[in-house]
Amino acid sequence: MARDIKFLVKDLQDATVKAARQASVEIMNGLVAAGPGYTGEFSSAWYAVEKGQSPGGPRSSDGLYRYDLRNVPSTRFKSSGTWYEIVNGSSYAAEAMDLVPYTYEDFDKQQPVKPQTTGYRRPGATRGDLRGRGPNTSTADADWWPAYNVGGGLSKDLATGVRRGFGSARGFGK
Repeated sequence: MARDIKFLVKDLQDATVKAARQASVEIMNGLVAAGPGYTGEFSSAWYAVEKGQSPGGPRSSDGLYRYDLRNVPSTRFKSSGTWYEIVNGSSYAAEAMDLVPYTYEDFDKQQPVKPQTTGYRRPGATRGDLRGRGPNTSTADADWWPAYNVGGGLSKDLATGVRRGFGSARGFGK
């Protein structure tokens, strides 16, 4: 049964919100896969927040976090638009993304939740400054952050989320 054309604007607004929310889920899960995961705290601290809002802290430290629609606000579409920002609320997010120099932490020799990269990273170095063999707490590639942003991961996850979001919206699915 087809919907009346008078519902088109509302259906488009609802579909846009669903697509944005689903794209946020896909992107956050893509960031978990691409980024570091020593304790699981960084992976659980991604938040989709409305522009200008602050994220919370880590949700868990028991492995890699898996995001779903519960983790994305269901803000209604406004005439001025609703935009989500995806941010990490961990206290060391800037270090994990190599935006500031790394500070060595021992982590009590615990087993990381993701495989470690090879090479020694000296205190004060960035993630990409690995030399030879030695202690290393890095669990993501040296360029994981820019590679995800411009290397295709972000675009792929955005497209997947939009397709899934619009596909589940009223009047847009099968």
